[in-house]
Amino acid sequence: MRVTITASQLRLGMYICAIDTSWWEHPFWRSSFLLRRQADLDKIVASDFQRIEIDTERGLSPTPDARPAESAPDDSFVAEMTPPPGEPVDEPIAAPPRPRPPVRRREDAATRAAETVQKSKLAVRRMFGEARLGQAVKPADVAPLVDEIAASVARDPGAIISVCRLKNKDEYTYLHSVAVCALMINLGRHLRLDEREIRDIGMAGLLHDIGKMAMPNGLLDKPGKLDDTETRIIRTHPEEGIRLLGGDGDDLLPIARDVCLHHHERVDGTGYPFGLTADQLSVHARMGAVCDVYDAVTSNRSYKPAWSPSDALSKMMTWEGHFDPNVLSAFVGSIGIYPIGTLVQMADSQLGIVIAANADEPTLPCIRRFYAVPDSRFLSLRDAVAKPAPHGDAILRPEDGDRWFGRDWPMIAARVLANEPVTGQLFGGAIPLIGVRAA
Repeated sequence: MRVTITASQLRLGMYICAIDTSWWEHPFWRSSFLLRRQADLDKIVASDFQRIEIDTERGLSPTPDARPAESAPDDSFVAEMTPPPGEPVDEPIAAPPRPRPPVRRREDAATRAAETVQKSKLAVRRMFGEARLGQAVKPADVAPLVDEIAASVARDPGAIISVCRLKNKDEYTYLHSVAVCALMINLGRHLRLDEREIRDIGMAGLLHDIGKMAMPNGLLDKPGKLDDTETRIIRTHPEEGIRLLGGDGDDLLPIARDVCLHHHERVDGTGYPFGLTADQLSVHARMGAVCDVYDAVTSNRSYKPAWSPSDALSKMMTWEGHFDPNVLSAFVGSIGIYPIGTLVQMADSQLGIVIAANADEPTLPCIRRFYAVPDSRFLSLRDAVAKPAPHGDAILRPEDGDRWFGRDWPMIAARVLANEPVTGQLFGGAIPLIGVRAA
């Protein structure tokens, strides 16, 4: 039976089901666990939570006289609840440090998105680390994190997608999962799926690549091409993911299992691990395939530089038999004709980066200008919605950042997307290709 108590009634040996607080304030990664350690008890008491839900069938019941938190527990009961050697221990996992939100909430969507992404990265790193150690992931523990990402997408989908693009190769595995989660949620909303289904596909996006935690160290970020043996190993990660997610457990969401297992399948049957064809793949698996590839090819990896968002979509649309054309078309619509992060030249000869889509006019996104071509100089950052031609704020054409700025382009793009000023001094003086397109 579940009973609600206060922190002062809590004692070791109780099984905590839920703490009435937001994910921001929750002191542990797991949402439910047997309270074994005094340090964990002290942490909960110090947080002064008003309501804590416990399960009296899985742990101690509250006593009528409500012993203080620091009272000694029933040691015999705690010993009885301790699993035998070799069995997994359901310990609470301390969450990454989370600063309490200020009294006055910040309404800057980009700032809030950055906070969500940073928090999500740390949480996913911890969750995947547990998986690497053989501990099965419980999707119920992941739900609050998915809700945080979904809330950020609802506030401004462009903001969180922009921040997720600013990942380096060392954090790729973790932020890739966060990015695919956000892209899946955004696509689900574009397709007008119901909120329950959107939450489920967000969880699927977050967990889709967890099987990579079972891959040998060094294989995921090998600089060169994988040989045949390495390719066969890496292609086992979808099935390894199902194992880490708990196999056929009743608490595992079917959509998460489906996307984890099938996000590398192709509609023409040339994908892996089973070579399934279009009629054998769910719409969720097809959505996962598109979102996974898009984020992968627009990210810097140890073995290849990132493609621009517009180049990525252009190339993906030419890969016949890879994606479901209808899902890919919907995906393009969900992130805009000019995806977040696209470098464009404006009609007045200034360069800018797309920072947000325009739902009313997809061809007229919000642009952050940062560079004047005629003067070969960086500008103070200025945001404006693009205008139709022949206005000076009209988009002339997409551009290739590498051709303009060479190897400095990733750093320049990252600073502009982060709304940080850019100057030539940051790059050791003048940038070779400024103002002149490379041949």
